This record gives sequence, C-alpha cells and structure tokens, in this order.
Amino acid sequence: MKHKLLVVDDDPGILELIGIALENENFEVLTANNGKEALEVFLKDPTLVILSDLNMPEMDGRELLLAVLETEFKPIFVMLTSVTELQTVIDLFQHGIYDYIVKPFKENELVNRLEKAFEIAELRKMKENIQKERDMRIESLLNWNVYREKIIRRDSDQVDSNLMTNMNTSLFQGAGIGNLSSIFSLIKKSPSQDTNSYIIEEDVYNLLFENVQYSNKLLNMIGEINKVINEELPKKDLSLDQVYSIVDKTVLDLINHQSIHKNTIVVAKNKHSSNPKRISLNEEYFKKAILELLYNAFKFSDKGSKIYILFEIVKENFLISILNTPNDQNLIGEKFQNVIFEPFFRISYYIFDTFPTLDCGLGLCFVEKLIKNHNGNIRYTNLKNHLENSKKMLADFCIELPLKSID
Repeated sequence: MKHKLLVVDDDPGILELIGIALENENFEVLTANNGKEALEVFLKDPTLVILSDLNMPEMDGRELLLAVLETEFKPIFVMLTSVTELQTVIDLFQHGIYDYIVKPFKENELVNRLEKAFEIAELRKMKENIQKERDMRIESLLNWNVYREKIIRRDSDQVDSNLMTNMNTSLFQGAGIGNLSSIFSLIKKSPSQDTNSYIIEEDVYNLLFENVQYSNKLLNMIGEINKVINEELPKKDLSLDQVYSIVDKTVLDLINHQSIHKNTIVVAKNKHSSNPKRISLNEEYFKKAILELLYNAFKFSDKGSKIYILFEIVKENFLISILNTPNDQNLIGEKFQNVIFEPFFRISYYIFDTFPTLDCGLGLCFVEKLIKNHNGNIRYTNLKNHLENSKKMLADFCIELPLKSID
C-alpha cells in the first residue's frame, strides 16, 4: 500500500522534481501551489504527511502548519526551505514541524526523510487508535456502571421499602420478636389463680415490660425509616448560619451525655456566614440525623476523647463531618464501610442503655435514608488523626448536602 502525502510549493519545477523523485518509490503524491490551496486539498483528503515549502504567497508554510495542526487529523509536517538560519529552524520546531529539508536536496535524502516521517505518522496513528479504543471501552464501562448503579439503587430502595413494610406488618402481628414469644411461654407456665388470670413473677414481668418498650422503639424507628424512604419530607431553604445553629443547639442538648464517657464535643467555628447560598432542610429530621451520629460517636469513642464537628464547602456541597476516636475493637475496617448503613448491620454486639438509640443496626440506616431524602449523601472513612498528638485513627461520618443559589 502506497504512502499518500501532500506536497506544497509555489514553484512548479520543484513540484515536478519531487514527483519524479517519488514516482518509483512507495509514495502517492497530491500537490498544491500554495498554503491556501493545500489546506482545501488536505481537508477533502487528509494525508498522514505534508511536505511543504516555507515561503509562499497567500498562505506560507508556517501558516499552513498552524492551520492543519488545528484540525482533528494533525499530520506529520516536514518543511522544505532554503533558509538555514538557526533561529528560523528553532521557531519551526517550536511551532510543531517534525523535520525540515534544505533546498537543494538529494533524492535519496528526500526519500529517506519521508519514509521516516511515515513511520512516525503510522506509529502515532496506531497509538491514537489504541487510546481511542481504550477511551471507548472505559466510557462504555462507565456508562454501564452508572446504569447498573441506578438499577441497584432503585432495586435497593425498593427492597428496603418492602423490608420495612414486611417487618412492620410482622411485628404488629406479633411474629417478629423472639423474646416476647419466650416470655409468653414462661407466663403460660406460671400458676393461675383461676381461668382468667396468671401469677407472674416480678422478674418475668420486668422482662416483659422491657421487651415491649424495646419493641415499641423498634416499631417507631421502622416507621420513621419507612417515611423517609417513601415520602418527600417538607423542607425550608435555610442559610448556612441557620444550619450551623441547628447543629450547635443539638450539641447543647447533649451536655449530660458527654459526661457518661467523659467525652467532649468540639464544634468548629462558622466560617461561612457570608456565603449567600441555602440548604433545603427539614429541621426536625435533620436534627434527628445529627443526634443519631453523635450518639454513635459517644457509644464507640475512647473514654475521655474528643468528638469533632467540622464544616466545609466543596464545589456545590456543604459538608458536615462528625469525627470521633473509636477504641480498637470498634474501628470499622474497609470491607465493612459500605455496609454499615444497611438495615440491621451492627457495629458492636454490646448494648448501650445509657444512650437513647437503637442497638439493632437501624440508626445509621435511618440517617442514610434521611440524607438521601435531602438529595445528599453520607459516607464513612477512617482518617489519620492530625488534630491531636495521637496515633489512633479517627472515624469520620461525613454528610454532603447540596447548596442552592438564591433566585
């Protein structure tokens, strides 16, 4: 297969000489008499290599070079010139030529230079094709992953909704709590005074009372999760000052809880008062999310450690990070960081009666669904502790809420 190139020169004698030199070699030659004519020929029939004179009327070689390099084809450009000044040659290379040939030239030199130019052009073309193929595959893969993620999220939300509905129904029908079933078995074995009553021991009664309370709490939480999954919560556009104030007041409500494990909450200063953007929030439910995350921080933090609340704006999102220092047994490994928001996933098997939150793995699920209801996201990561002189890792629950511009 012949190498097709475009040869440009305003001297018909030079064009004829080059044609003769290349006619018995592996080349097919297109010709043009100036840069303007060459650009028209090239756009109709792009070639991998252009051999062009430098000094020509209407459009010279440098102008032609700049014009063709602006196209999608970007050929290898060899300049044909009688100029030998070093600065001119340097200038041509800086503008993008691959090589230059000084007139008068020898036929074998011309052929060798052009063959090298075609080798480079073909290698470059192959590299571009490989890159395009790779880009197409990556784009196809990304499109598939985005599509698959949408399907998974849609299916996941549907599964979550069905799960909560089914559990709600089961619990109301009395079939979901194994402890209650066992307690009623004990009651039935208790002596009866007559056919209408039982004598129940105090310990059994207390056990029954505690389980009923726990069941009611569980039912309430399932109802809350069901609500934020299936209903659009009413929201107001709040300033960043107002959001900061909600967090600050929530922390003040937890003074007594801070003393249980001698933890201290440190709230970063509000540096975004002058920012005019707004966040669309349901204040009541947003406060519940902050409370749940802080309760979790209390439960799993080292005694005497600090809990930090930081605020940041990244692109079009307002970030609220709640960081605590978990003890070693409660540090969440990477393989669990994507599942801690799943319903009934538990970070710890210990029960913490001193904190008013569920220990059956619904608290973080509730927070995640609530934040999604606000078109936001929540993620968990382990971070190095640069805030204190400590080798322990920080657990970071980061809420991302979209910012809105004022109309």
